[in-house]
Amino acid sequence: MDPKTIKILEEKIEAAIADIIVVKMGLRKLPLLPNRRTMHLMAKGAVAVYEAAVENNKDN
Repeated sequence: MDPKTIKILEEKIEAAIADIIVVKMGLRKLPLLPNRRTMHLMAKGAVAVYEAAVENNKDN
């Protein structure tokens, strides 16, 4: 995938993670509120998994 698409996907997923944790779930349900850096790494991890799925699909 091209870097621009990856960056946009990471940004959107990071925003979705923050929205779910802070707005939709509420802070009381989690034992630890992840900081911004942790949410960024969570988004990067999600995109890396998606990239691997794309690569695996090309092989089939």
